[in-house]
Amino acid sequence: MTNRNDQKTANRFHQGTDLWEPHIHAFAALCDPEKIAHSGVKDRLTGLTVGVKDIIDVAGFATRNGSETCKEAAVAPHDAPVVAALRAAGAQIVGKTTTTEFAFTDPTACRNPFDLNRTPGGSSSGSGAAVAAGLVDIALGTQTAGSLCRPAAYCGVVGFKPSYGILSNAGVTPLAPSFDTVGIIAGSVSLAHEAFAVMAPSDVKPLASAELNLLCGLWDSDVVVPCQDTVTALHEAADACEAFSMSTHKTALQIEVEQIVAAHRILMNYEAAMAHGAMLSDRRADVLKPKFLAGLRAGTAISADEAAQAAGFLASAKATFWAGLADVDAVLTLPVPDGAPLIDGTTGYQDWLTPWTVFGGPLICLPWGLDRLGRPRSVMLAAKPGQDAKLLSIASRLEAQGPPRPLPQAPGL
Repeated sequence: MTNRNDQKTANRFHQGTDLWEPHIHAFAALCDPEKIAHSGVKDRLTGLTVGVKDIIDVAGFATRNGSETCKEAAVAPHDAPVVAALRAAGAQIVGKTTTTEFAFTDPTACRNPFDLNRTPGGSSSGSGAAVAAGLVDIALGTQTAGSLCRPAAYCGVVGFKPSYGILSNAGVTPLAPSFDTVGIIAGSVSLAHEAFAVMAPSDVKPLASAELNLLCGLWDSDVVVPCQDTVTALHEAADACEAFSMSTHKTALQIEVEQIVAAHRILMNYEAAMAHGAMLSDRRADVLKPKFLAGLRAGTAISADEAAQAAGFLASAKATFWAGLADVDAVLTLPVPDGAPLIDGTTGYQDWLTPWTVFGGPLICLPWGLDRLGRPRSVMLAAKPGQDAKLLSIASRLEAQGPPRPLPQAPGL
């Protein structure tokens, strides 16, 4: 028998997709309505709907990786462990969300719910758009450079990238295993925390210290200058942190952004070619999208020694950066320099996020109102590897001090 609450959840989801999906294309595949209405499990995530990025296995769905090369893929026999954990906690898996091809940088047909002429970001584009439009409560995405935080920032929702290695990557199509991280996009910090809690190992510790030190700043790089709207959001968030007794120090964050981005790209392309380079030798190469194809070709030209040198440089940069922040509990910064750009063949600017991904700690983006063009603004908190619970606690406090989460208006209303 169908539980009445399950049926309400199913009805709400399908009413939302009928309204939004023809415009934003957030889903690659949808679950049968009857399966949503007959979930049967009652636990801490009961009644919550989840979309899963289409590089993560969901039982009964083909994992097509946003690629024509996978259009004949067989259905996955099992859920990836992260999906299984959510399902076991009562969450209702409602579909596979749109991804860029193999989580690289070629844009998708997905659109930003706040402005259909703008990108939702990539590569977890459908996950960001689906949560922003209210189609799902939670969505899984991944980040290899800036692929989860950017859609969260551009779509005005919470994006949480855990510490590298905490959540299982089993059943997740790799791009660059040195960086690939499963993460969560949600409408609030509490929802992200709930999802993380059921997927994470039991030894993740809660926040113990009440005295917190916050560093507020941007990368010391003049390659891209942030717009005034985003800088204002950062200042407002810093003031809000001081309101709940965090000691806040403002400074420029001193690293070599361009060198880190370049080394990351070498290692990412090399590992992508190791995982998927065989496609270059057969007809699949003819249907690959241009940026992923170029990335694979670049990766095949990188030697193992060059990749090892890049990995060594990044490891050294990571150790040096965190050693200089021994007394800092969290860093408050901006994930992107501006709101979502117009559709222009890109998925937005990711180079501010790449160093944070390299450094391996947890990241969380928080919506912070709208800019003068009606685009979501976002701020980001970062912490040392393993400090996930602490960062979520700080984010919850900051969220309570911030502006209400902006909501997009469905087309035609």
